[in-house]
Amino acid sequence: MKMNTVKLFFGVSLFLAFFGQNAIAQHQISGILREVDGKPLAFANVLLLNVKDSSLNKGIMTLEDGTYLLENVENGAFFVSFSMVGYKTLFSKTLILEGENSNLKLESMALQENAALLGEVQIVAQKPFLEQRIDRTIINVSNSITNAGGNALQVLQRSPGVQVNALTKTISLMGKQGVVLMINGKISRLPSDAIVQMLEGMNANNIDRIELIHTPPANFEAEGNAGIINIVLKNTGDEGLNGGYSGKIGYGRAEKYGANVYFNFRKNKLNTFGSYDYNFNLNPQVFTNYRGVQQGNDFVETETYSNRPYTPTPTQSARLGLDYQVNKKTVIGILGTFFDSHWYMEAENDVKYSKNGIVQNHLLMPNSETNHNRSFSGNINLTHQFSETQTLNIDADMIHFDINNPSHYQIQNLDASGAKTPQYELQINKKTPINAFVAKADYTLNISKNTNLEFGGKVTFLKFDNDVRVDSISDQNVSVVLKDYTSKFGLNENVTGAYSSFSTKINKNTDLKFGLRYEYTNSNLGSEEQPNVVDRHYGSWFPSFFISHKIDENENINFSYSRRISRPQIRRLAPWLIFSDPTTLESGNIALQPSFTNALKLDYSIKTWHFGVSYSIENNPMRLVPKINARTNRQLNSFENLGEERVAAAYVSVPFHPTKWWEMQNSVFVNSTDIRLTLEGQAIKLLNVNYGLNMTNTLKLPNKITLEVSGNYNSPGYWGIAYWRANGSANAGIEKDFGGKWGKLRFNVSDIFLSSNWFGNTNQPNLNLMVRSSYQMAERTFMLTWKNTFGNAKLKSARNRQTASAEEMKRM
Repeated sequence: MKMNTVKLFFGVSLFLAFFGQNAIAQHQISGILREVDGKPLAFANVLLLNVKDSSLNKGIMTLEDGTYLLENVENGAFFVSFSMVGYKTLFSKTLILEGENSNLKLESMALQENAALLGEVQIVAQKPFLEQRIDRTIINVSNSITNAGGNALQVLQRSPGVQVNALTKTISLMGKQGVVLMINGKISRLPSDAIVQMLEGMNANNIDRIELIHTPPANFEAEGNAGIINIVLKNTGDEGLNGGYSGKIGYGRAEKYGANVYFNFRKNKLNTFGSYDYNFNLNPQVFTNYRGVQQGNDFVETETYSNRPYTPTPTQSARLGLDYQVNKKTVIGILGTFFDSHWYMEAENDVKYSKNGIVQNHLLMPNSETNHNRSFSGNINLTHQFSETQTLNIDADMIHFDINNPSHYQIQNLDASGAKTPQYELQINKKTPINAFVAKADYTLNISKNTNLEFGGKVTFLKFDNDVRVDSISDQNVSVVLKDYTSKFGLNENVTGAYSSFSTKINKNTDLKFGLRYEYTNSNLGSEEQPNVVDRHYGSWFPSFFISHKIDENENINFSYSRRISRPQIRRLAPWLIFSDPTTLESGNIALQPSFTNALKLDYSIKTWHFGVSYSIENNPMRLVPKINARTNRQLNSFENLGEERVAAAYVSVPFHPTKWWEMQNSVFVNSTDIRLTLEGQAIKLLNVNYGLNMTNTLKLPNKITLEVSGNYNSPGYWGIAYWRANGSANAGIEKDFGGKWGKLRFNVSDIFLSSNWFGNTNQPNLNLMVRSSYQMAERTFMLTWKNTFGNAKLKSARNRQTASAEEMKRM
């Protein structure tokens, strides 16, 4: 981008800032809230509600002296609700606001204590399942029964427009691959397979909401071609000690159990918070792989059947943080996280080699594999408010991640008559330590009540070593290092970025937000024997634009655009190896290049119905591609850069209320994918239209019993160049609420029809590429979950302040 363009960008920002200052006529509502004895009531909820449908217009909390001020209220008819736990809710009379700016001061209100509520507190109002904001879609999952006892990955699979591929360990959004995962507003920098394992070990009971950010604004990193999924964990901002806990036990094809706890302690200037998750899952699996290869006049077939009856996986994760308010303007916070997943597998692999339909060789290959992933991270945060209009936020993170992935194979050959031939063993040791340092600073300037300008910068340093050794051990116990498969490579990468973002109200019905980000990347991969195998230095601009227009009280329309990048993930770039059999391998690819995406999205909402369309073009997308050497009958599965992928997508989310006690939430998506690539010198074009749906039925029965039935379906479609069958799941659950003292008991069954397995086919006969694979991991799981909360029922917030990550999310 030329310098004149940059000048124009900031010039337009300042022009709109001053234009937006006086474009809207607004009203103010103020007053004071007291207890019946006349004492000011601090930190109570003050909600401005629309008279027409009681929907929330805006809300605040009273200050320490009991006063409140609702600003920027538009014309309309409203009433004010005053509430606090342990007190009876009080409502004002109807307020009619019209004409020019006005300052309306309400008479003093007094709340009476409600002794009946102190024994048992019930939250009657629930957030809508789906909320549309200017730059993201929010899915409120905390009340879902069929998610109880499940994990975060299962919650994602049931979210509108989200697809999880168990084979490639990838997550797609609206038909686009390359999603970046965030936890509480912080990017998870773990490898993709470790992220999937972490989500499998994260208790769904600890999740408050999921934010789908299809076209992220400039204050997010440019990484992630499909956008960002932000998982927000439960937390509480009340004074004193409170939190929640849960336990679960279940059985599918084998046992599952787990527990989690989260807490928050807030007192005066100190806020301490944390959580701990433990999950155990034993999930027997069956994998198959078939390939056919034409060798001259002969047709050679290889069939691999892998039975994995024993796959115990204990997973645990923990978070512990502290915020300290140094003074009224400065807050310092620290946060530490821990993650540990110890996946172990014992398998019996049966491999048959045939020529022209006749079995030539039969191989038995029992093997064991361990994948032990462990990470530690630390964060320090400083937030300082220079004035009411200026805020600085600084974050620094240190991350250490270890992958220890040893595996052992016994090769037992049987000839056509079933007699054993000499056997040998393969011993693979792979270790990958990863270290990262991230620092960023964000400065926010509130130019006016409706106009914000934001600047920031970020730097990331990433380093890893990938040490792979493969030994062949003969039946005489003689060990030989296989040099073709043994290597030690290291990666050093740094990314430096800076951005500016501007948001304003053009008029009372139109919001505008746009930004510009620049990132420069240095990446070097090599070894002592092969230095500078990858040595890349590149920079790029990443613009983003959002506009939201309120057509009337019930209708809203949003448009957004952004440019994104996906850099090769560590797992896909490092030269690691996994054997399915001696001639079928999976490996990394050191030649992978980054890909770039331009994406557009248009959303329309009418009341609680939401519609959206999107279109994206991705250059050099990274997809899993099987390659076969016809001469040696060797198959190598690895990620490759394809030429171009274009995705047009549409979705609709429609809730229904057939009766007062029956609520239905339905969403449907359709994706049209056009993939163009060159493979082994031949041009290939793949066209596909796939669709999916999510449906949840919630029935409120007497005696505080709730029944929920949910399901999701994904039609057949391409992932890379492989075409996969349809899959999905049906789930049901029932909940009994025993009240604030005893919590909630839930029983649910997931994947009732065992329909979530993966069956795929790659059929390119011109390239001698004919592969069929299956990954059968589905199990009908019955789960019993108990969850409860703890803490004082009558609580007052220490101050109206959020943690550093929440503050950052609020500004975006």
